[in-house]
Amino acid sequence: MTRLIDNLSQVLTAASINVSNSIENWFPYIDEAQESFIKPVLGNVLYNQLQDLMALDPVPPDDGTTEANLVKLIEMIRKPLALYALWLGADEFGVSISSQGIQVIETPTHKTAPQYRVQNLKENWIRRANTSLDLVLKFLDEHTEDYPGYDPQDADLFIRGTLEFNSEVDIRESRRVFVALKPVIRSVERKYIRPTLSAELFDELKSALKSNPELTQDQKALMELIRPALAHLTIARALMEISIDVLDWGIFDTAGNTFANVASKQASNREKIAVMAEANQRDGEAELKALQQFLDETASETVYPLYFNSSRYAGKAKAEQRIEFFNKPDNSFFLA
Repeated sequence: MTRLIDNLSQVLTAASINVSNSIENWFPYIDEAQESFIKPVLGNVLYNQLQDLMALDPVPPDDGTTEANLVKLIEMIRKPLALYALWLGADEFGVSISSQGIQVIETPTHKTAPQYRVQNLKENWIRRANTSLDLVLKFLDEHTEDYPGYDPQDADLFIRGTLEFNSEVDIRESRRVFVALKPVIRSVERKYIRPTLSAELFDELKSALKSNPELTQDQKALMELIRPALAHLTIARALMEISIDVLDWGIFDTAGNTFANVASKQASNREKIAVMAEANQRDGEAELKALQQFLDETASETVYPLYFNSSRYAGKAKAEQRIEFFNKPDNSFFLA
């Protein structure tokens, strides 16, 4: 792996650390930060272009990306990368591991910082790293023509970008949050949107999004109803899942572990999360009902014909009587 940070001065532009540090000590954490945080959000193509640029014998991109643009991006990437590396390595530095056991290194002039100071510093690093990476992704979204290797959108999703999602549910325009939500969006599409539209109409709309630069007016009208339902149902699921780590030795609350013993940062309590999840679930179901009613009242041999000729079509007379989307406290969402 070619590192995007290869000297200490590049770390010092992101955070104040002792100049007596050796960059070699940070290499394991830089490597892990690149693989865990940078590569997943940039994508393989653009990430490999940045690595090639840092190599001794760089390979020029074949898609028209200029060296000047890649240099600019590397300079932006180094800040979150350095901060993520500091966050990853903080707990191991100052510790000596040998056959005699694990010892803390101290000198007459340098004492080990109290645990609360270490935790507060780690919180500051991870917060700044996340903010910096979001700014990088925002820059890429606004300059996609300069970086053909970066593909921020998912042609197979009905919500393909951060701003599209944020227009329905406020995620503070965080690109990182949207990346985390993609698996949930895909799952909700399969379990909720596909059976609502009918498999035939769902597949037709997917194909249109992938292949056509401009949707028809009927398709646009459908997307205006699909996206709010999809966003709210995604958040309802994600509120319960996104802060949870499922590991081979148990299930853990990610936020609670990250910010343990830090008085200024606490994960939202379960009661609040449950209330928010239920509210978003109810909103999503109400919007699905509006989508279903629209299709039943609008579909014909010429308008949404695939839905009209499917088993999902109930007709105008029965549109309001369909029972799948009644928002009752004791009634969960169900599609027959």
